[in-house]
Amino acid sequence: MRESSSKIQRRPIPLVSTIGGAVIQFFHPLLHFTGTAWVIVKSSRLLLNSAKRRLFQKLFNHQLYSTGVRALYINVVVGALIGVLMISRLYDYLPGEALENQFGSLFVLIVIRELGPLISGLILIARSGTAVTYEIGYLQLRGELGVLRGLGVNPAFILLLPVVIAFPVSLLIMFIYFDVVVFLSSYFMIWLSDPSARFAGLSMAVLQQIQTSELLINALKALLGGLMIGLVSIHFGLKVSKDHLSISNAISTSVTIQLAVFLALNVLLSYLAYSR
Repeated sequence: MRESSSKIQRRPIPLVSTIGGAVIQFFHPLLHFTGTAWVIVKSSRLLLNSAKRRLFQKLFNHQLYSTGVRALYINVVVGALIGVLMISRLYDYLPGEALENQFGSLFVLIVIRELGPLISGLILIARSGTAVTYEIGYLQLRGELGVLRGLGVNPAFILLLPVVIAFPVSLLIMFIYFDVVVFLSSYFMIWLSDPSARFAGLSMAVLQQIQTSELLINALKALLGGLMIGLVSIHFGLKVSKDHLSISNAISTSVTIQLAVFLALNVLLSYLAYSR
């Protein structure tokens, strides 16, 4: 009897089962993420109801204010520092007159194409992505999402959908904040070196370099980047368990994934748009 039981214990695991388990383990997070996105999309049908649409408008405005409008101060600080540093370094390589003549093309190339979307996305992840993961994770930990469902309230509609829509809009607003502040601080540095530099002249130099493609690519970066940051934040917030350390683990993993995917997305879109 002992001999037969030891044979059963030593029986090798079939290769098919091993491969199947590995495949399921690999695709399970993707399926969970897709399922979360689908639940949020389904909840958008409630917007057809006028009363629920008015409720959503209030929730969306609150989320947009918290995510986009209140990010003004940090965008101003970072944008001002970037503008000062950029012009200071460019003066090391270009004489003042040459810099003023090439300012428009350099500003579009450095700031509008790359630094604006990149730094704004990092600020959104640091400020709002972590906050959403914590808020959703806390509600999940306390079981309040289940309570809402029990009361007949759709938690995806009142908690998740406003985030998914507000994040892309907020990111686009942050692009504008950042670009304007960098331009103002850059002009200030140029004016300190050459008081004859005209604000209107430098403004027109930048506007003339901005093409429709620049605006479309920035809008696409805001749409896809903001959508990705919002969905990943929600996804890991919903994965919080009853363990008291699960919220901090969820935030850590969420930020890591957001940074990796957002940077890859920006590099890919810039490469596809400008590598010609």
